[in-house]
Amino acid sequence: TPSSTATVRTQINGQLFHVNFTEGQLVNKGDLLAVIDPRPYEAALSQAQGQLLQAQAQLKEAQIDLERYVTLSAQDSISKQQVDAQKALVSQFEGMTKTDQAAVDNAQLNLTYCHITAPFPGRVGLRQIDQGNYVTTGDANGLVVLTQVDPITVIFSLAEDNIPAVVKQIRSGTAIKVDAYNRTGTAKLASGTLTSIDNTV
Repeated sequence: TPSSTATVRTQINGQLFHVNFTEGQLVNKGDLLAVIDPRPYEAALSQAQGQLLQAQAQLKEAQIDLERYVTLSAQDSISKQQVDAQKALVSQFEGMTKTDQAAVDNAQLNLTYCHITAPFPGRVGLRQIDQGNYVTTGDANGLVVLTQVDPITVIFSLAEDNIPAVVKQIRSGTAIKVDAYNRTGTAKLASGTLTSIDNTV
């Protein structure tokens, strides 16, 4: 049984621009598996950055005016009401700046999601969708199934009479060595240690 199995899915909608793996290939964590067309998300990022710059400029202008109004108010040249109104305007632009910054961050995140990477090392299975197709976050089959095969887990049955002795060693903290053989018992496949037993025993 693989240590981990994951159906690799897209986190955004878009055209599958490039498939970067071969079926059955071993991949490392972080390896690029596929690319979603990034152009719509690049445009969205540019638009969000433009709105942020505009909000920052409005905020800076409002802050400069507020400083001027505070000075004039101290000289009794303008009313306190004008100063309060300008403070409210500064707060409004601060809120707009934070909202636009969040939009930029979200657009950058979506652009990152255009590059689909392996969440852990393992072997990729059969490709579930071909390059050129439009993929969505709701696709049930995903792009490919990734299974971690090193290390791998072996699940096996044990005679009921032997279980008490095994449990006793596990509770004492003793490592129990296990050898895995092929079906015919003629070739040793691997060696390891017993990690746990089923909690229903």
